[in-house]
Amino acid sequence: MDNRAIYTSLKTGKRIYLRPIRPQDGLRLRESIANLSDQSRYYRFFSGMKNVPDSVLDRLLAVDGINHLAWGALDLAEHDLPAIGVVRVIRDPPTGVAELAIATLDAFHNTGLARILMAAISSDCLEAGISTLKADVLSENKKARSLFKALGGICTQSEGAYMAFTFDVALMDKLLRSMQGLDGVRDVFSAFDRFGAYPPRLAG
Repeated sequence: MDNRAIYTSLKTGKRIYLRPIRPQDGLRLRESIANLSDQSRYYRFFSGMKNVPDSVLDRLLAVDGINHLAWGALDLAEHDLPAIGVVRVIRDPPTGVAELAIATLDAFHNTGLARILMAAISSDCLEAGISTLKADVLSENKKARSLFKALGGICTQSEGAYMAFTFDVALMDKLLRSMQGLDGVRDVFSAFDRFGAYPPRLAG
């Protein structure tokens, strides 16, 4: 089991706990998806499904730490530590490019949570040898578009309802490190400096 853990705070002062997603997080992820607003669920999955099919949940839990990386943010104020945000990348081994996806509960928008999660996944990608990400986003999802552009995302395709972004992970890491006033992001990078003592993970 990947026991890396990061404790930090949002801009609101709320304490959160970040760690890699684990196989036993099925119920936590299912509840988190159900707790998204209809709009946020549609933005994340391009579908309004509230009850996640087991086949989809199995794929979300199939984290291997090499080609599939995922981090969750848990609310320390609640006894059952509900997931309030999840970010993941899934690498295509033939190309080396990984697909990025992120979602946060609506109550935690504009709290710095998305950037904290992106700092965790960018650091993990660099450790796993993932250098390029891609992400599809609905054109109407202005918050995601703004976040992606702030992190160096380049729009490579814009047709109809969808836009495609590509990211250089090293540039994303640099931009996140340069952002001011986000203590949570700095906490993530400090934690990964400590994790750096671990042996590197290499793609098979």
